[in-house]
Amino acid sequence: MAYELTEQKKVGLGLIGFGLSFSFLGVILYFDRGLLALGNLFWLIGVGLLLGWQSTWRLFTNVNNLKGTVCFVLGLFLIFVRWPIIGIILETYGCIVLFGGFWSTVKMFLSQIPFVGWMIQYPLMVSNPRQYFPCLLPFAFRTNIQSLGYCLKFIACVPLWFAKLASLGNR
Repeated sequence: MAYELTEQKKVGLGLIGFGLSFSFLGVILYFDRGLLALGNLFWLIGVGLLLGWQSTWRLFTNVNNLKGTVCFVLGLFLIFVRWPIIGIILETYGCIVLFGGFWSTVKMFLSQIPFVGWMIQYPLMVSNPRQYFPCLLPFAFRTNIQSLGYCLKFIACVPLWFAKLASLGNR
């Protein structure tokens, strides 16, 4: 295996999961400041454990990632001073800028997870969805009947995903 998960990295992944869960609950519960702060702390510690403390420091202090770091830290500060909505928006933007180069690695990792991997393999998640779903285009070079047919084929795939998920549960 090219990427070995040590115990420290497993704990880091768990903390990232808890951080995302707490942040999600904080947003759902009308931007609860306590849950958002806990989610941020869990997430930051999890990233530190997953990547390593030196790599995390280099990621956040890299000159190319300065805009993302400033947005993330400013968002974290705004959450602590009771401006959670603007803080979450800034943090989300900062995370996208900071971790923008990791999306291909994340997609590769997620494709190995059973249900998520099957969803990623379907044409909606490929690099050029217009090739498979012309209905996403506004009637460009297709008749309405052809576009409708492609959309119906995609909708027909959704029960297959749930069938595969159910077959995993029966094992």
